[in-house]
This record gives sequence, C-alpha cells and structure tokens, in this order.
Amino acid sequence: MKLGRQKDAVTIAAIEKRRGRNMRQLLLRASRTVNRHVVEELHLRGYTKLRSTHTTLLSNMDLAGSTVTAVADRAGISKQAMGRLAVELEKAGYIQVQDDPSDARVRILQLTKTGKKLMLDSFEVMDELERRYARSIGRGRLGAILRGLEAFVRETDPE
Repeated sequence: MKLGRQKDAVTIAAIEKRRGRNMRQLLLRASRTVNRHVVEELHLRGYTKLRSTHTTLLSNMDLAGSTVTAVADRAGISKQAMGRLAVELEKAGYIQVQDDPSDARVRILQLTKTGKKLMLDSFEVMDELERRYARSIGRGRLGAILRGLEAFVRETDPE
C-alpha cells in the first residue's frame, strides 16, 4: 500500500513538473503576473476601483467602442460574464454602456473621460513595467520574448 502512494506521488510530481513547463501554463502565469503588476501600479495612480478581472474587458475593447458581444468573443468568455464586468466598470466610472440606436438588444461600451485617462496611464505603466522586466531578465531576453509572441500571434491567430 505504501509503495503505491509513493509511486502516485512520483507520478503527480512528474505531471506537475511537466505542467509547469507547458506553454499554455507559462503564458497564463506570465499574463496573470503582468496583469497583477499593471493593476497594482494603476492603484498607486488612483484607480482604486479597478480590479484585475476588469482588464478582461478593457484589454479586449476597441478604444472607439465595442459591443458587449464583440468584447466577450475576443476575451473568450460569455456575454453574461462580460455584461457583469461592464456593469462594474460603469459603476466605477470607467465606461458607459449605451443601447445601439439601430438595435436595442445590442449594448455598446464606450470609454468615459476617466476611462480614456486610465487607458493612457496603463500605456505608461506598461512602458515602466517593460523597463523593470528588462532590468530583471535582460533587455535581450525581453526583446526576444516580445518578438516571439508577436510572431506567434501573427502566424497563429486568424483575427
């Protein structure tokens, strides 16, 4: 009995090690890390109502405005989940939600003045974070990662 548990533990450890080096897992962890850093920095700039989950909507929304459906599709989440994020961001003052004049079933998301400032500040934050990451892992490595991700997205994403 004891030997079986040890073997299971070895198998689980091997699976976890492999999983930790899995491309998908690494991309998700890196994305969560960057997202957390962005939100922390934006909180320091006064955007205290912003939550990490809100970036799901903001990072998938066209700056000129988007429908809830389009943003949900880009993010890979349900329209209902995206609608909840929209309500939260509207209450926080970052977006406004309007009915489409040509179809009352369609809701259009627009950035407010505060939301536009948030987006501009988030670009500055990303620039600062990229400089921080370059100091941490090296400019060349960060550049290679960014070039690799750009190529990967360009060659594999049909959008």
